[in-house]
Amino acid sequence: MNNLKKGILFATLFSALFFVSCSNDDDDDDLIGNWIKKSAFDGPARSSATSFVIGNYAYVATGYTGDVYLKDLWAYNSNGDYWEQKADFTGVGRSSASSFTLNEKGYIGLGYDGTNKLKDFYQYNPTSNTWTQKTDFAGTGRYGAVGFQAAGKAYFGTGYDGNYLKDFYQYDDQANTWTLVNGFSG
Repeated sequence: MNNLKKGILFATLFSALFFVSCSNDDDDDDLIGNWIKKSAFDGPARSSATSFVIGNYAYVATGYTGDVYLKDLWAYNSNGDYWEQKADFTGVGRSSASSFTLNEKGYIGLGYDGTNKLKDFYQYNPTSNTWTQKTDFAGTGRYGAVGFQAAGKAYFGTGYDGNYLKDFYQYDDQANTWTLVNGFSG
């Protein structure tokens, strides 16, 4: 009989804990940690695109549809929850490009056009909605590299040029120059 009482008590406590921990559809969707569905991307479906963020806008560019290497640019307005097409990227269509944001401008370079591993490099000005070609990347043409900004300088590194790479280059937007910096060790 004692085991029966313990079993009933355990089942009751477990059931109570289960129902208390469950959420319902009326929960706030904007709580930290919850994913919230936003406006669907208006551009064509793609893989291997690149992106950068300036202010309240997230930009998605280039990529591969399975048939075509793209050169379009789309801006997502996070305040209005909508997508808007911007000026096409002026380099060749590509996949696996790299990007970063520096001083309120977006930068895209490198990538693969179906034949070549690329090293060209471009700046996007969101105010004028224009692209400007900059000095080519100083390393080898490659795709799948990483790009980021830190302390007022930008960096591209790693990637694949026929071999997996671990080098890094620093970009100075004022001088429009690339400098080799310490890469990954090992």
